[in-house]
Formats: sequence, structure tokens, C-alpha cells
Amino acid sequence: MSREVSADFKDLVNFIEKYDLSPLISNRDFIKVLSEQHKKFFSYLTFLAEISTLANDHTIKPNIGSKQLEFIIESCSDVANALFVMTHGAYKPARMMLRSSIETFLKGFNLDELTDLDKEKSVYAIFDRVYTLPFFIEEPKKTLIDSIHNDYKLLCLDTHTATSVNMQQITALKYFPTFNSTEASRISEILMRLVSSFITLLCIKYNSHYHRMHHRNKEIIIESIPKQYRQVVYGIKD
Repeated sequence: MSREVSADFKDLVNFIEKYDLSPLISNRDFIKVLSEQHKKFFSYLTFLAEISTLANDHTIKPNIGSKQLEFIIESCSDVANALFVMTHGAYKPARMMLRSSIETFLKGFNLDELTDLDKEKSVYAIFDRVYTLPFFIEEPKKTLIDSIHNDYKLLCLDTHTATSVNMQQITALKYFPTFNSTEASRISEILMRLVSSFITLLCIKYNSHYHRMHHRNKEIIIESIPKQYRQVVYGIKD
């Protein structure tokens, strides 16, 4: 190892030893975007914790398969990763993790009807196949999948670095941790919209599971569902 590389590595170790997120806590905007994302993420976690205990109960129809559950849990994990790197100021990786959460959600949600969907490599092909399912023809399910699709196309701009807006151009690790209200709010809006759509679709499809959940957990989940869709989840008809 050259002297220059060795010296820079020592600087890296020193940077890691002193790394501290606490200065960001005093920023009200930081707390705001963290809080709103946490609320959605906690609802998603709560839903998965509940449905995991019911997954093997075949008296409930439709039942969720173990492989489906794995993909949906991975979707939640992707959201967690997006939230985590966002707190450090790594905005492009956060958006890329949200893009991944869409792919894993779609596979898990639809694997019971499209049994080879997990083998599909193209997410655009996944959307094409998902749109053929009768489940997504009716409202509000069509609107929800359209919303997810629109966010996917938006997040693809980051993956393909479409414009300077989709770049972050980090040239030194000392940039982290950082907070940019505009960038963080942009991520927060997408995360909240996506997770709301995920949870709403899950509650509609696995409605019988939802109604068997603990009442406190049902309250946590319903808070993350847009008000215009709550009657559908409650099973109330106009």
C-alpha cells in the first residue's frame, strides 16, 4: 500500500470513528421528514407482523404464500434501507432503494396469480403482466397500481441518471451526514405515497386478514391508508 493510500485510509477510519448524526436532530425540517416517513414505515411493519402470523392459516381466503411473504417483507426492507440512507443525506441511493421496493412488492403481491413472476427480470414487463390481472381492472385498485407505476417511472430517472437533478456527485465522504430539505422532502413524498399504496392494496386483497388483526394494530395500519379508500378496507359500501 502506497504512503498516500495508507494516509487516506487513516483519514477514513478517523472519519468513521467521529461520524455523528446528532447535529441533524436540531433541524426541525429533518425531524419532520423523518417522522412522516417513520409513520408509514411503522404501519407497513405492523401489517407484515400481523399477516405473518396468519400466513399458515388456510381457513382465511385468500391465503398468502410463504414465497409471496418473503418478497413483500423484502419490499419493506427496501423501504427501511431508503429511510436509513436518507437520514445520512444519501438521496440518490434512497431513491434507488424505493425503486427496488416496487419490484419486490409487485412480485410478492402477484405471485399467487403469476406464478413465474419472480423469474421476470424486466420491471416494465412485470407491470405489463400485472395490468392484465382482473384484480387491477376495478377501482380503486387501478388507481393505486397506476400511482405505483408513475412513481416507478419517476424513480427510473435516478437509475439511468437522466438529468443533473438525478445526480448527487459526491466527491468526498466528509459530505456526510448532511441534510437538504428539498431533496429529503422529495424522497419523503414518494416513500409515503408508495407505502400508502402498498398497504392499501394489501388490505384490500387480504381484507379477511386485516379484520382478524389486533384492534390497536388495525388503527396503526388504517392511519396510513388515504381517507378515500378506508371505507373499502372497512368493507363499507356506499
